[in-house]
Amino acid sequence: MIHKVTIAFLALVLVCWQAPLYSQAEPVKLTLGQSLELALEKSFDSRVQQLTLIGAEQRVKASKGRFRTQISMRLNAPAFTEGVQSVPVPDGTPFYNTFGSLRWQNRLTIRQPLPTDGNISLATNIYQTRESVYRDQLDRTDKDKRFYSSITLSLNQPLFVPNALKLSLERANLNHEKAQRDYTRTQLDVIYNVTEAFYGLYRARRNLEIAREEVEQQEESYTLAQRKYEAGLIPEVGALQMEVDLAQSRNDLFTAEGDLSQQADVFKMTVGLPLEESVDVTTELKISNFSVDEQKAVEHGLLHRSEIRDREINRRLAEITLKQTDARSAIRGDISAYYDLTGVSDPLLDYGSSVSRFFRSSIEDLKRRPKNRGITFSLSLPIWDSGVNRSEVAEARAALEVTGLNEKEIRRTVTQRIRLVISRLKETRGRLDALQRSENVALRSYEI
Repeated sequence: MIHKVTIAFLALVLVCWQAPLYSQAEPVKLTLGQSLELALEKSFDSRVQQLTLIGAEQRVKASKGRFRTQISMRLNAPAFTEGVQSVPVPDGTPFYNTFGSLRWQNRLTIRQPLPTDGNISLATNIYQTRESVYRDQLDRTDKDKRFYSSITLSLNQPLFVPNALKLSLERANLNHEKAQRDYTRTQLDVIYNVTEAFYGLYRARRNLEIAREEVEQQEESYTLAQRKYEAGLIPEVGALQMEVDLAQSRNDLFTAEGDLSQQADVFKMTVGLPLEESVDVTTELKISNFSVDEQKAVEHGLLHRSEIRDREINRRLAEITLKQTDARSAIRGDISAYYDLTGVSDPLLDYGSSVSRFFRSSIEDLKRRPKNRGITFSLSLPIWDSGVNRSEVAEARAALEVTGLNEKEIRRTVTQRIRLVISRLKETRGRLDALQRSENVALRSYEI
């Protein structure tokens, strides 16, 4: 019985020891196209830029929404206060009465912004109040109930200042365009980085294969050298040299294995894969030759490079900031007008009357009562701010000049970079031809 238990235990241990070996998943093999698709969807830079673009789109929607009708409601359901207050009495001691108030209120406001940065609004205000006063000197409580109804039409319009509503929309549109260009540039950067990491991993894999083959060859050469040394065909120095070469090739193998591990981590970070996942790449190298016209390349770059348009957008944003900053020290005018209909319920109604009766009474009073109206035109002019606004305007103007200089400089930079890329392309083509010749010579030497 003990023998059977021991065998079962050993079998269980063997299964548990081998389970991780069978549970290891096969490496994910990716082509360059699959790597690009994965990176554009899951890489950190791509996801961050996607969210940034969504945020810019929502800011544009919010800026456009500020031109549309807005409706809001405020409810007090209820608002209750009660407390003791001192009532002064001339040439006597004050009375301490208890005042109570209970209000149920509903205010509905419809606000329509105007393209001129003003607004027109229609507000309805309906509320009922119940008030009580406990008179200390009379030991009596007086109660009163009222119902108020009002409809108000009002207009507000600023004058002599920049249209903040339109400038806000323009700023949002410019930032959205900039976010779109950043998104496109990020996609191109992701494609470049993934391509570089892909071929870096492929190169590390090939270097590891070459290092392994070299170790095998050095082991064979070392074994052969030992036999020749033992047979007296070569001196001891030759055998020792083969031993050194074998040690060096094994060290190169360790280096290649470490480089492969590092390149695999770089590739997984670039495409957005977990570092714990095993990955491999497959590709077919095809070399294409093409010519580039330098003048056309420069013209195309100056026309389509996003950096140039970004500098133009920054310059316009700086102009908007300067305009708004300068307006703070200018004359500002405001026109406000209102037309109001207000009705108050009959104070002679019984305290216990129904709410509907109080409401009808307030509406009847609203129809009878003279209308409330008013208009105000005001001007405001900052007289002295100790030079604060002048300094702020100078700062904004300096920032505008910086953006202008950046716009000119980026054109020179783009031209220089395009010329550098074309020069490197020519150098790479010449290096590729030399490598192909070296490969042919190496193959021929190997055959010999």
